[in-house]
Amino acid sequence: MRTLIIALCLFVVGSGAVLAQGQGGQLTPAAQAPVIIKPKLKLGDVKALIQLIAEVDIRGAEVDAYLDTKKVLAASVDAAAKSAAKDDDAITLEMRTEQVQNLFMLMQRSQLKGAAAEKFKEIVVILDEAAKEALKSAK
Repeated sequence: MRTLIIALCLFVVGSGAVLAQGQGGQLTPAAQAPVIIKPKLKLGDVKALIQLIAEVDIRGAEVDAYLDTKKVLAASVDAAAKSAAKDDDAITLEMRTEQVQNLFMLMQRSQLKGAAAEKFKEIVVILDEAAKEALKSAK
């Protein structure tokens, strides 16, 4: 019985050493550069998106994602304001894939009037086309 326990302990210790060597001896791959999606939206639409997502109920675990998405939209509005852009002027947003996904999810949760449906759909199509273009050029 004692021999069985000693053998079991040696097996467990030996297995741990082999796993540690295998993990410690391997190189980790370099992180891939994030895919940047560049949708072109009217400045007024970006301002409306900021207001739209501000009304969405979020969970505590989503605070960072919400703030990150809002920050990229607000930075684009600020940059456009510095260049004296008008609400009808098109601006190019630069967003990472996860930011576009988060924006889309926030938009899906939003409440809007029927009159805004066409504009909502237009923005979704622009985001989708920009994402497809970015992913195609990333390959």
